Amino acid sequence: MSDLNMQLVREFFELNLFHVLTHWQHEDLASRGADPSLLFVEHVRPEGVGKPEFYLRPEELPLLHRAVVEVRAWHADRFYPSLIQSNPGLGSVAGDETLALGETVFGGADFSTVLVVSELPVSREPRERSLDLLAGLGIGHVLEFSAMLADMLERVNAHGNYAPSQTLQTLRLLKRYQLIRRQQLEFSFAADAPVPSTPPPVDAAGEVPDDALEGED
Repeated sequence: MSDLNMQLVREFFELNLFHVLTHWQHEDLASRGADPSLLFVEHVRPEGVGKPEFYLRPEELPLLHRAVVEVRAWHADRFYPSLIQSNPGLGSVAGDETLALGETVFGGADFSTVLVVSELPVSREPRERSLDLLAGLGIGHVLEFSAMLADMLERVNAHGNYAPSQTLQTLRLLKRYQLIRRQQLEFSFAADAPVPSTPPPVDAAGEVPDDALEGED
């Protein structure tokens, strides 16, 4: 599963016009035993104005020039505050050793750090607490796996050809045969029938004779 996670994250950045270097593609990284969950990414055409928020959204990627990316896609878990507090190693992407590797790869140029996680809590308070805890570890940005996959599905053309990539080709086929749909749909009409504000009109043009009601008890 970890290999697939890395492949998806790598191809996500490549789809967003990043050069991606893995730990095994750099002689110095291999000799220093770099963490296999690390990627080193650099945008081909970065935008110079502004910088992305701590919670990284795919649409903000052009503002990210360079970054060391660590993948912690624990799909069985949400990153609740309790999980983060019990795993201080989540901040290793911002540790001295990783930062030194980034200095080597990027030749001293400025770079940030990105931690890819499975999911954050949905409720506002624990979600904000989780983000605060991750920021407190010195991490530059946090990216949710779900947001990443949604962006990949948006970018993959259902009628394109991604044969060199098994992962992208799989996503394309799922999209081509409409096995993947948007989670939220917007309708131009109300889903439920409206509740009338006044009782419906009743035709009282004629009265029903009393004898017509006999025998209906």
